[in-house]
Amino acid sequence: MPIPEILNHFKDSAATALRTGEHLSEEISRSASHVISTLESGGKILICGNGGSAADALHFSAELVVRFERDRRALAAIALSADTAAITATGNDFDFNQIFARQVEALGRTDDHLIVISTSGNSENISAAVIAAKNISHMRVTALTGRDGGALKTFLGHEDVELRVPSESTARIQEAHAIIIHVLCTLVDNHFA
Repeated sequence: MPIPEILNHFKDSAATALRTGEHLSEEISRSASHVISTLESGGKILICGNGGSAADALHFSAELVVRFERDRRALAAIALSADTAAITATGNDFDFNQIFARQVEALGRTDDHLIVISTSGNSENISAAVIAAKNISHMRVTALTGRDGGALKTFLGHEDVELRVPSESTARIQEAHAIIIHVLCTLVDNHFA
């Protein structure tokens, strides 16, 4: 077994996680405040991503609906990547780039919050979801990204939050996104518990 390679993976992951915490703590706190404000006012959190980020969206949504580490009331969150019927119908009848935007249009309301997850920031269907959110009054966006933020960053407004992991590695970005999601869940739990 290549023990040094295994240890290097953990060291790289830990170093990226630490850098992310140092660079993004204030923005993570700001995002948590927006999420809490949305939930306090009776709004909901819509979450989307592709591939591994779709799995992260499901994970994040489940932690909000059920609980993370503390008992509290159920919170309104929907993983847009979960509705395979809506995704495949939209992809077939319209365009794959609209699979999340169409759901944002249907489900999003004033003062809801959209969380998008994209390691590169270059997924057109994620950018389209953000554009759809901008057509809904007071819908804020939190974008979990990496690398240089990609095209997605150009669609974010001053009221939105970009949580850009300082890494070029997809694996390290995904690992840091998982930690960010857990930190956000902890802050939400602390508020509502």
